[in-house]
Amino acid sequence: MPKITFLGGCREVGRSGVLIESSNGSKCILDYGIRFKGKERLPHEVETNNIKAVALSHCHIDHSGALPFLYKTRSFPFFTNPVSLAISEVLIKDMIRISNFPYPYGFRELEKLKQNANFLENHHRQKIGDNFFLTFYNAGHIPGSVSILVEVDNKKILYSGDINNQDTNLVGSANPSIIPEIDALIIESTYALKNHPSRNDVERKFVENVIGITENGGKVLIPAFGVARSQEALMILQKYNYHGKIFIDGLAKKICDIYLSYPDSLKSSDLFRKSLKKAQFISKKGRNIAKNSIGAIIAPSGMLKGGASISFVKSFLKDPQSAIYLVGYQAVGSPGRKLLEEGIFEYREKNRSTRITDDFTLEAKCDREYFDFSSHADGEHLLKFISNLKFQNDSKNIFCVHGDPKATTSLSGKMIKNNYNSVAPEMGESYKI
Repeated sequence: MPKITFLGGCREVGRSGVLIESSNGSKCILDYGIRFKGKERLPHEVETNNIKAVALSHCHIDHSGALPFLYKTRSFPFFTNPVSLAISEVLIKDMIRISNFPYPYGFRELEKLKQNANFLENHHRQKIGDNFFLTFYNAGHIPGSVSILVEVDNKKILYSGDINNQDTNLVGSANPSIIPEIDALIIESTYALKNHPSRNDVERKFVENVIGITENGGKVLIPAFGVARSQEALMILQKYNYHGKIFIDGLAKKICDIYLSYPDSLKSSDLFRKSLKKAQFISKKGRNIAKNSIGAIIAPSGMLKGGASISFVKSFLKDPQSAIYLVGYQAVGSPGRKLLEEGIFEYREKNRSTRITDDFTLEAKCDREYFDFSSHADGEHLLKFISNLKFQNDSKNIFCVHGDPKATTSLSGKMIKNNYNSVAPEMGESYKI
């Protein structure tokens, strides 16, 4: 019987990691990410003897950030795809360079991770050991994101990674109906307690608001995650024929270049290229031009915690004609969340020596609003995803991870009521199937 051990991502969003072990002791690790708070930021440490493979669902740091740690003293095949590897490298390098936290690895281990990379195409069944196979399926979350089917000891385990079974402009949706019958499902629970509003309605209102502000002489700041969300916002503006100026700054520029290099990872590379033609890429030297231009500025970070968006935020906050439109998740305690809820923006930035380099509080005079462009399945669509999966016989095992305690336990409880064997595991727990 295979054994599943949950290394992280248990009743929390962050440091995702799963260990799957065969009856003969062969091992496979799925994701190995970090979280950004607390003293313990890495997943549970594992014995690296007999690891046959490491596989990555997608590039986000909470799934990829600790992967180099696995390669400190050993080498084993790392299965991913070109776009996920390219972006993971960018994000992990940035994390190592700017973080005040003493991560127990660095650029040397990251290079070793890259040297062990093997690109696995979706739907290709890859043997990693005796009676041990991996297959990738599109997860619909961001370009390059996959769900991972693990076949071990004649059992099939599906690790969803982060999934979205609704189309976005950037990527096509996950399709659970094409996945073979499974014995167990490890599923994300991020938005298990929430249903997203109609995507089309949100897109239209977003563009209408941007047009309204700019046609009246104002400017719009769109703080967005550099990976996927910035590009999604850009494509929405193109899709609805926004004719004003669009500026792109920060990490988003680099990710755009990577997406252009891997057009097969996009749902519509034509729409993406058309969107980019209307955008102006700016650097620090060009920020004053953008600040003084009527139009929209797309700049990370998405929660206004730092990054290029901070270079613009003061001037926007003071301008009643302008707007700040947030398009990504706003964590509790983040500057973006406080801005939305209280109309107050508080910002403190520390350098590596922990000396405060920027500290200010401003009341927002500009328009501000949140537009839900989530790339995760919501509660309704998580249930649809599960209901469209086929389970072998009565073995309907579901493990709910990657969500806060209430989300993971609530989804697990719903599954139990629907006659599944379900649990929201704790970190370090193991289960045999």
